[in-house]
Amino acid sequence: MTESICHYADLAGKRIFITGASSGIGAGMAEVLAEQGCDLVLHYHQNQQGIEKTLETVLASGIRAEVVQGDFRNLDLVQSVFDQAWSKFAGLDGLVNNAGVVTKSLSLKDVEGRAFQETLAVNLQAPYLLSTAFAEACKKQQLPGNIVNNSSIHGQATCEWFSAYAASKAGLDALTKVQAVEWGKLGIRVNSLAPGVVPVERTFDVLYQPKMQKKWVSAMPAGRYGTVQDMGMATAFLLSKASEWMTGSVLTLDGGLIARGHYPYRD
Repeated sequence: MTESICHYADLAGKRIFITGASSGIGAGMAEVLAEQGCDLVLHYHQNQQGIEKTLETVLASGIRAEVVQGDFRNLDLVQSVFDQAWSKFAGLDGLVNNAGVVTKSLSLKDVEGRAFQETLAVNLQAPYLLSTAFAEACKKQQLPGNIVNNSSIHGQATCEWFSAYAASKAGLDALTKVQAVEWGKLGIRVNSLAPGVVPVERTFDVLYQPKMQKKWVSAMPAGRYGTVQDMGMATAFLLSKASEWMTGSVLTLDGGLIARGHYPYRD
């Protein structure tokens, strides 16, 4: 476990529900939030070994942590998963909609839209249902709340093979703005985090090949890939009072990749 660079004292004791916390960015978010003193409800789909590792890591910080399981391709299960999460600590202060699928599919290879439909179910409809359930529960108990949606730079600029994924993330950014407007009067903030290239377990070997590093890192003004800890610290910022006047925003963390665009290199 690495020590967080910044400490947000107001996060200590906050009850945060993180979906998709068994590996990758979700596990990194959980690790950083545990270091900040948050109590965590960790969701996973099927990676039991991964969620056990995440749970062991966060408990080492001395916080409380519980686990819930659910497959968000089945939207009928979403409310039940949320209810379980809410009940673990008799309420929640924050929701991190991180669970998602990275779908690579050409539109003409998915003419019936099955991959498109499944991608939107997990990446967009499930966060909609979870966020709405969270807002409703907060309203009933007259509690403020905070939602962070893990989006992607593909919601802003994309390429071939990502019709379903890019559509789901662009939709999630739009949903973030709308729900921020709808729920501001309830004291509920909603923001998106839009990561660029962040190596995780399933992509380490590919992205750290010399050829791939040269291709990607050279296009980033920051000169490096992102890390799951970068994403965790950004999430902590969005959940903390440090960003209390920020809602309906998309926070892009991509090392400057899409800011640079496709201009030719100039010495």
